[in-house]
Amino acid sequence: MQMRTGRRGFISGLAAFSVGGCRLLETDAAYLARVKAARIDELFGRTVPFWIDHSIDRECGGYLTCLERDGTPYDTFKQMWMQWREVWMFARLAMSPHGGRKLLPFAEQGYDFLRRHGRKRDGGYWYMLDRKGNPIGDSDGGQEIFTESFAAIGCAELYRATGKEEYRREAESAYRIYRAKTDRAEAPSREFPARRTYVQLAFPMIALNVLQVMRAAFGGYGREIDGCIRRIRRFTHPATGLVFERAPAEGGFDLDTQYGRFVNPGHALEGCVFIQRSLRERPDAELAAYMHRTTRRMLDWGWDDELGGIYYRADALGKPQLSNDAVLKAWWSQAEAMTAAICAYELTHDVAFLDCFRKIDDYCSANLRDPIHPEWFAYAATDGRQWHSYKGSRFKGFFHIPRHLLDTIEACERMGA
Repeated sequence: MQMRTGRRGFISGLAAFSVGGCRLLETDAAYLARVKAARIDELFGRTVPFWIDHSIDRECGGYLTCLERDGTPYDTFKQMWMQWREVWMFARLAMSPHGGRKLLPFAEQGYDFLRRHGRKRDGGYWYMLDRKGNPIGDSDGGQEIFTESFAAIGCAELYRATGKEEYRREAESAYRIYRAKTDRAEAPSREFPARRTYVQLAFPMIALNVLQVMRAAFGGYGREIDGCIRRIRRFTHPATGLVFERAPAEGGFDLDTQYGRFVNPGHALEGCVFIQRSLRERPDAELAAYMHRTTRRMLDWGWDDELGGIYYRADALGKPQLSNDAVLKAWWSQAEAMTAAICAYELTHDVAFLDCFRKIDDYCSANLRDPIHPEWFAYAATDGRQWHSYKGSRFKGFFHIPRHLLDTIEACERMGA
């Protein structure tokens, strides 16, 4: 199996950086304090104002998420993933001492729009609305299956912020619908009962995130969280330590097809972040050992030694891939990798994780952060050309970047920065 490993040559216990061509050293504690201050400024001084100014649809309600480099909307369709994620993000920021309750109305207006226009009779939600809230689509190649999971976290976070029972009921209802949809998706087909069925990493990983958000809001769900973690661990290939996206339902791994060999490093590291969250709440030595080993493996394997950055998607055996996405370095993959790295450092005190965080952060500053306007580009430039200059789309919204920035701030604070 092909192996790609990132090699870090930093001095243990010290972070190195350059000023005026001189090589300087600072302690880990000083570096974390500098990271925290920079993240607070980036999140609350640039990112949040950008989305408040350009994304809040003050005419129709909800959010405009397809934004050009300077924030100008270029599409007014409202995809439900982005809508509910923005509800959740504003509600979570409202609970932060750095954000404050002034941000809560931005979450509540999003909920009001989506509850009024996007909800179907069965309690689920349409996948796509027009600007005024008229349903225009309920499918997108399977992506729609996650709609209710994001509705659940948005409503649960609103409950945590307000205590209103309406939000709790809606969160629990949305999560039940999400679980029912994923159970059906992985069940053997009645039409083709002999077909090979695959299970998907995304299903238990997203369920784990929802359950953790609901646990923080309502309490409970410990048994269900443990079950999701067990299901996630099933996707770790025992011989290589890689986390696969798909696996045959009957067990084992499929190394004969591109479909079975698909590895998404950023996605695997996002799952690591969720498990790290559980470890902070309920320490478990065996789970911690697995988590630290897996985080290190996916950070090393996912790093592009030649050009830098975390790969968007890869073949576990290094075979050709059909998707052109393989050449991209996406905003969210870098964000999830950095969050996984700094949270692993918090749990292990292994400076290699902090060095990895800094290496990815440097890559993002050079390739994804916009030096002129706030927010990040979606994809790093290829061969020096910036193919996509937008700041928001139907899949990039007010979610991965602000979540990463806030997670990093909170990790630094837990470590005393």
